[in-house]
Amino acid sequence: MPVTIKDLSKELGVSRSTISKALNDRPYVSPETKARVLRAAQELGYQPSAAARNLRRQRTNKIGLVVTYPIHRVSDFLSELIPGMATVAEEAEYNLILYASMVGRVERIKSLCRSREVDGIIIAWPPRLSETVALSQLLTDEDMPHIFLPRRVPHSAVSYVAADHVQGARLLTQHLIALGHRRIGFERLPEVYETDDDRHAGYAQALREAGIPYDASLVVSANSQDTEYERRSFDAFQALDEPPTAILFFTDPLAIRALSHAKARGIRVPQDLSVAGYDGIPSSGVTEPALTTVRQSTAQMGVLAVESLLKLIADGGAESQQHILPVELIARGSTGQNVRA
Repeated sequence: MPVTIKDLSKELGVSRSTISKALNDRPYVSPETKARVLRAAQELGYQPSAAARNLRRQRTNKIGLVVTYPIHRVSDFLSELIPGMATVAEEAEYNLILYASMVGRVERIKSLCRSREVDGIIIAWPPRLSETVALSQLLTDEDMPHIFLPRRVPHSAVSYVAADHVQGARLLTQHLIALGHRRIGFERLPEVYETDDDRHAGYAQALREAGIPYDASLVVSANSQDTEYERRSFDAFQALDEPPTAILFFTDPLAIRALSHAKARGIRVPQDLSVAGYDGIPSSGVTEPALTTVRQSTAQMGVLAVESLLKLIADGGAESQQHILPVELIARGSTGQNVRA
């Protein structure tokens, strides 16, 4: 049985109130009595009750990570995101609680707020802008500190952490242009809203800067509800009268699958087709050939999200926390000179 304040009181012949004051370094307890209480607590193995302490403080010392996107599609991303989050949370003596399968479950999120299971919430993959703003307002009304990631939220009152997706797609496109490519395919994923818009903007910006006309036929929109959408995107590019000599796929996993599709069709990468992904997940470096990609600071994103949320928890009146993190181009063997130029 754990040692309680009642046990210490009985052992020392001191009131429970005095024991509590001594343990919490409160005034009106003599130094001698405080020393006796602390010594006895150590010798008897007393551990304060976190539940009782948190009840008094009206804090749980827990942070919720709410994933509103099918978790099997983002497992690689989460494997890098969560360790950064957990490290900062633990240093601040907080626990990180994962809430998966929260796709479209606004009522469950509301219940999470009202039950006060956590002191703050990090929401991964916010919905479309109007719904995100409404969700943020709901959380604000429920007095629940919160922050979104990994998507930019174009609203001054909403806190978020995101990567610089405009620059990421621009760097990839510039890399391919420098290799002599002019017909560059670009895969979109409209369901991720601002992230899709930002990457498309970066792609178009790089073409414009190089004086290359934008060709809508080289832009394919994928639908992840289609179980074979990565293959359909690849086939759509190859079905063009003049297929692209390079393709930017929306994520590394999609680009990795594209390497397999190319091999099955006898298309050599990068001799016949250059392929690039996006995210910089660890497996992108061990494909054959290794995948050219843009690396997001995913671990740093997790660190910054928790640090920002802790600020919001500590100061309920703090201004919104909005952060755009830099990205890094990783050029590898899946992209090469355009021999058809």
